[in-house]
Amino acid sequence: MYVGAPVSAILYKCKVTEVDIPYDYEDKNLKITALMKIKLQKRYKPDKFTFDRLKSDYGIYAVRGPRGIPNSLSAALKK
Repeated sequence: MYVGAPVSAILYKCKVTEVDIPYDYEDKNLKITALMKIKLQKRYKPDKFTFDRLKSDYGIYAVRGPRGIPNSLSAALKK
């Protein structure tokens, strides 16, 4: 799981355990209709997978939401 500024790094490896859990929340900026449950599997040090390293070592130039990751990053996250 990537944490945005000011951390700007991958900090957690999680596994999704349940999806599409009905939920009803709305305010002027946000509407949520479903949730998911996740289980923490691993924590990474804040300096291990920084945004700068994601760019230079793995070719990731933007983190804007759920996405696939390069095989090289996937292998590094498993170590």
